[in-house]
Amino acid sequence: MSASTRSQAPTSLHADARAWLVLAMLSALYVFSLIDRQIFVLLIGPIKAQFQLSDVQIGLLIGTAFAAVYSFLGIPAGRIADSGNRKLLIVAGALIWCASTIASGFANSYIALVLLRLGLAAGEAVLTPAAHSMIGDLFPRDKRSLAASLYTSAGLIGAPLAFGGGALVISGIEGLMAGGFQTDMQVWQLVLFVVGVPSLALAILFLLLVREPQRTSGGGKAHAPARGDVMRQIASRKKLYAGLFFSSVFASGCSYALNYWTIESLKRDFGWTAIEAGSAFGPVIFIGGVAGALGAPWLTSRVRAWGRPDAVILVCFAFAAVTLASLAIGPVLSNPTLRLTLIGAGLIGSLGGSMNIVIAMQEVAPDRMRATFVALLYMGITLFGAGAIPVLVPMVGAMVNEVNGLSSGLAIVCAVLSAVGMMLLWWIRADFEREAIAGFPVVAARA
Repeated sequence: MSASTRSQAPTSLHADARAWLVLAMLSALYVFSLIDRQIFVLLIGPIKAQFQLSDVQIGLLIGTAFAAVYSFLGIPAGRIADSGNRKLLIVAGALIWCASTIASGFANSYIALVLLRLGLAAGEAVLTPAAHSMIGDLFPRDKRSLAASLYTSAGLIGAPLAFGGGALVISGIEGLMAGGFQTDMQVWQLVLFVVGVPSLALAILFLLLVREPQRTSGGGKAHAPARGDVMRQIASRKKLYAGLFFSSVFASGCSYALNYWTIESLKRDFGWTAIEAGSAFGPVIFIGGVAGALGAPWLTSRVRAWGRPDAVILVCFAFAAVTLASLAIGPVLSNPTLRLTLIGAGLIGSLGGSMNIVIAMQEVAPDRMRATFVALLYMGITLFGAGAIPVLVPMVGAMVNEVNGLSSGLAIVCAVLSAVGMMLLWWIRADFEREAIAGFPVVAARA
């Protein structure tokens, strides 16, 4: 080994270790952001009773209000991430969402809760576009998909921790109150305070330990692509990008439906408490989310190694088929064990298919537009999944007009979305294969 090679090795190892540390902290922030976002699902009952709300009003609070801000702020956040300081952007967003979560525990009206939910959305909107941009510069091309899939799968831990861990927090607070702990706040208010503090501590740690990585494109200089360049890139492959976009949006719509309404359907159909439903659903969404987010990219790499350039589409199609078969009947089964088993399979299919396309953006999107493309994709996912789905499921359930109308709404919505997603994927399969063989050439920017 030459002297220059020996001198470069420690530097390379140090940079590699630093990249994995930053990835770990980004993943942890993603986990905590989802805990702060999803904890409201466990608190539907007491919040609904406190402010005398309907299911539709709850859906507007936990879904539509959040989605409206999160989705539209994601685009400017993505453009800033493509050119600005991503570290400071992430820290600022984290501080905003932490403050909103904690302050929600002191809200004294429905309007105040909605406004703070908007603040939560504004803070969280910057994280994922900036994180994907950082990952693209921290890791070499052959490791980006792995790093992006680890970040995505880590984020999926947030929902089960919100349900399983949230159930433990509720139980612990109720135990303290039963033991004589005196406070004017209700349990749901204390829960929001308790879950918001760890995110705040992690944001401060991220500020102190992480450095802004050097950009790997454009000679390390930060030049945001012009809006016209982005639009030309999309226009050059309208069918391909549209198919990827909507199939991912519809797949994620199934997982959003399950996240928002499974616990409430279990409580209504089986008479379970929030603690019982959260404790049962937490492990299911954890296993389903991680298995889908890690399993789909792994299977894609294996299928690609077998000589199929359209591996992303084939795997996503298979996962959509699993979703359709599982969720068309799973949410309405009278056996809770079998119901949760099929819901878990549906989560593997829906989250695996959706996140596989998000991860594929590391290959499909040009380097200088990576954060913007991810932001566009998440805008659609959030607008539909977090904005429309929480209201659509109870509306469909009410139209069914059954005793278990909410569960029927879940089954109908998920079945339709997964079936349409499968058709979209098959529609663009040949186009994706052709583009993958060509290496997804970038459209030249105008001078």
